[in-house]
Order: sequence, then structure tokens, then C-alpha cells
Amino acid sequence: MGKIATRLPLAECVATHVRRDGVVGIGGLHFHNTPMAMVREIIRQEIPISRLIPPLDGSLNADQLIGAGLVEEVQIAYLGLEHFGMAGRFRAAAESGRLRVRDCEEGGFVLGLAAAAAGQPFGALPAGLIAPAGGVPGIATANADDYRPVIDPFTGREHMAVRAIAPDVALIHCQLIDARGNCGFLGGTFLDLELARAARICLVLAEREVDELPAGCRGHLPGYVVDAYCVLDGGAHPGSSHGLYGYDGEHIAAYASAARSDDGFARYRTETIGPSELHYRAAAGVPVRIGELAVRIGA
Repeated sequence: MGKIATRLPLAECVATHVRRDGVVGIGGLHFHNTPMAMVREIIRQEIPISRLIPPLDGSLNADQLIGAGLVEEVQIAYLGLEHFGMAGRFRAAAESGRLRVRDCEEGGFVLGLAAAAAGQPFGALPAGLIAPAGGVPGIATANADDYRPVIDPFTGREHMAVRAIAPDVALIHCQLIDARGNCGFLGGTFLDLELARAARICLVLAEREVDELPAGCRGHLPGYVVDAYCVLDGGAHPGSSHGLYGYDGEHIAAYASAARSDDGFARYRTETIGPSELHYRAAAGVPVRIGELAVRIGA
């Protein structure tokens, strides 16, 4: 039986559905289509996370939660700021031992989410994808909890299996949503559809609510998967929202510089993230910036 999606204000959506010490998955990829307003709201409400599952290629979405001291363990294939440099708060926390890092490789990360979305306990990687034991240490050595060999009952060949990745709550960003919670993506969906189905609870941050999703949507998530949603134009800033605006490189570069130190991140948290999303929008100049970025990409 499907769910009935409920529209809530941002702060209430997070407070109601993101439980303390849970497992949180974040949608998007790099700086694209990632629900940054929800990330900031978790920081404001200081909700501790036992395990954070960023996108396949995580970025400042995870780095900010780690910098706020809310994450006990992070499960990643990659976490960095791409051409803006390293994820400073992630690096500092990992090097100090304050953060447990649960390594995955990209194939296993994808198949782990797909397995959970299908209600399966694990996914099997293609034979030969993971190097055999005894050579260079690989993922099965680094993360024996999530990677185990299994025998194909049909061929007798050995494969590496990866444990299903099933968050308590998934945070998804889309461009358009209707009153029934049906989501329309104007650009890439990445692993968002799998993540939404893999999680027990799915929360969506949409840019705009519409009466009917247009035919031009490149991807869809049905409303019966969605528990609650909020609507906020510019909610992905400083990341991009495909088809509407590009990522804010100036803001990300400034964040990367601030995140190199504890004090710099603390100032960013106080002065930019602030006590509310209204504060953030004013401090970061969100309405003006997304207007400028929209013109730049011809939206």
C-alpha cells in the first residue's frame, strides 16, 4: 500500500521525520540536485546521525553535517569538493579519528542501494570486478562488514556480495512536485529513485509545486513513495537544480576556504547557515544568485 505525501514547512518536515541517531541518505550527485536546505535544517536542529550515506559522489552536503559534529559514521564511495579542493571538515574528522569511514566502491554502492530498493538483503557484483584476495588490499579487506564472497548456485562461480544500503530516511531534491507528491525531475535522477525506495521514509525538497507534471520531465518519482515534502525555490543552493539554475561556484569556493579550519567552519555556520533558512537566503543572496545562475545557463 502506498503512502500519502504531506506538504510541510521545511523545519517541520525535518523535525517530524528525521529521527535522532538514525541512518540518513542524501540524493543528488556532486553539487547537483542535492537537498541543501534540508541539510542546513538538520544542522540547525542539531540532529545526530549514526550513519550518513551521501550521494555516490558526495560533496558539501556531507561535509557540512560532518563539520557540525553530527555524524558518527559516513558510508562513501567518494567525498570531496571536486575542482574546489578537498572536503575540509570530512578530512579533519577522519584524520582525527572522530569519524568512522565505511568505504565502498562505486559499483557496490550502486548495487547496495538497488538491492535495498528491491527489498533484497544484498547485491552480487559481476565476477572479476573486485580483485581477488592476496593481491593489493581492496574493498573486501577495507570493509569486510559490507563485502563478502558468495557462490552463484547456478554456475558455481564466486562473486563478491555487497550488503544492502537501506537508510532510515532519504532526502531527495526535485524540480517539480504536485499536490499528491508526484515528483518531476528536469535533469538527471542519478540514484535518487533507488535511494527513495531503499529508505523507510522519503522526504522531498521541491523547487516548485504544480497542478500537473509537464511532459518534459526526464524522470519521475511517484507520490506513493513520498512521506512528506516541502517547496522552496533555490533549496538546492549553492548546488544546482537541473533545468532551473547552475551551481554557485563563488559560494562553494568561499565555503571550501572556510572549511579548512574549525574556526572558519564555525563562522560559516553562524553567519551563513544561521538560525533559519530565511537567514541563509539573505546571507547568501539566494534569490539574486539563482536568478543570475539561471540566466547563465539559459534557463
